[in-house]
Amino acid sequence: MRRRHLLLGSASLLTATAGARSVGPTPIRIGQSAPISGPLARVGVACRDAALAVFADVNAQGGIGGHEIELVTLDDEDRPERTAVNVKLLAAQHQVLALFGFVGAGAHRAGARGAAEEGLPYIAAFSGSQELRSGLLPWVYNLRAGHVDEVEYIARHTRQIGIGRVSLLAEYNSQGWELRDAMMASFEARGDTVASISSIDHEGSEHSLPGAVSSVLAGDPQAILLGADYVASAHFVDAVRRAGYQGLFYTLSTVGGTALMDLLGPRAVGLSVTQVVPFPWAGSSQVGRVFQAFCTRHRLEISFASMEAYLAASLLVDALRSMREFTPAKLAEALDRLPPRDFGGYLGGFHGKARRTPAQVDLTVYSRAGKFVR
Repeated sequence: MRRRHLLLGSASLLTATAGARSVGPTPIRIGQSAPISGPLARVGVACRDAALAVFADVNAQGGIGGHEIELVTLDDEDRPERTAVNVKLLAAQHQVLALFGFVGAGAHRAGARGAAEEGLPYIAAFSGSQELRSGLLPWVYNLRAGHVDEVEYIARHTRQIGIGRVSLLAEYNSQGWELRDAMMASFEARGDTVASISSIDHEGSEHSLPGAVSSVLAGDPQAILLGADYVASAHFVDAVRRAGYQGLFYTLSTVGGTALMDLLGPRAVGLSVTQVVPFPWAGSSQVGRVFQAFCTRHRLEISFASMEAYLAASLLVDALRSMREFTPAKLAEALDRLPPRDFGGYLGGFHGKARRTPAQVDLTVYSRAGKFVR
């Protein structure tokens, strides 16, 4: 692994941060690859803008020891091959200190492997991938619960409401295999049945859709867990409903966001979605109230994605405040020793293979009013 050594000194240069131009110490540059265009752009933009707002608040108070935080976001259009290219650009051209808040298909593997090659910390990816939690890749720091945690929560819930036959729809790749293994372990441990497991391609095309529908229905499921890409999942829901399926749908947080709901429209009503951050519209908890005020002040849309970025960026700032020299290795050291933070009703912290905070998983339902409810 090629390690990069970047030391931010006191030399002055012209920087652009949060839309302003100023002369001052070298900025702390943080790199991000996310879908800023395309169907998943709403999520990518929400994550970028919430992190920018956190960093803008810090910069307005003098930054980190006089250094402003600058977020460099490159559009990957939700294409992992583009994510891999963006990692190279962020490392070589933009000289970033770390990679942060990657979103979309590239967040699961391309971003983390690229970070390892460049010797950069990989922080708070919007991914439940087990590879990011295996300890095999260095300097990976997760905030959210993993897919295994989400599947386990769904297994407990279906058991509680009397559903014993659940099918899985996933893509035929490492993430799909991971979901398959997690589902079989969670459901079979309770004596429930994995009714059927079927794969579909990334777009839910006519080449794979008919086979996926027939394969899932052959298991006569009471509920279906959607683990494929949101485009493929939306096409599948349409097709399986037309084929006569009347049961329930569950989906993971990385699948069942606003992009999936926008594609499904009225057909999204009743779909259950696991969530891995506090409910952002809640007024009963301090973290909810503070976050809502933060969004109002910065004119941000309140969403699960923006909540996750807000929490992750706040924890990254905590780590940066503890540093004197700004190199990737020093940041990794700071992240390793960073204690969990009580946001008021939510204990947040970064973790790699071993968690230091309880896994946050909740279940929401998409309502007729076009909102997530608990």
